[in-house]
Amino acid sequence: MFYELIIGLMVLLFLYTGFSKILDFKNFEVSMLFQHMPNWLTSIMTYSLPASEIIVAVLLISDKSRVAGLYAFFTMMTGFTLYIGAALLHLFPKAPCACGGIIKSLGWGSHFLLNLVFVALGWIALRHYRKQQPKRHSKTITV
Repeated sequence: MFYELIIGLMVLLFLYTGFSKILDFKNFEVSMLFQHMPNWLTSIMTYSLPASEIIVAVLLISDKSRVAGLYAFFTMMTGFTLYIGAALLHLFPKAPCACGGIIKSLGWGSHFLLNLVFVALGWIALRHYRKQQPKRHSKTITV
């Protein structure tokens, strides 16, 4: 039950942020222009990030694709959290938030804590998933 709740929260987060970016694409695009990455990467990220979040949410829904979704979610959330940590440490002269929806209105500290919670939930979900997988036993050949 707890595992399903975690998966549900992860799906809701990525559907919400992905669609929020799409629905307010102009503001998201402007925010992405001020990110600290090469221009060629900014363009790719502007279009791929919302789609990736939605795709990961869809992967998390199905049991058959859940493990890929869990790893993708955990990796993306860890990356987002590292970026926010760098912003909190003032490693960038200016670091705009390109997040979607109400999450954009959070301060960096609150945003960092929210992300840490979701990184931890992703880690818990991955551990649970791995524990539920049947153990692989090596077969020995007897003569």
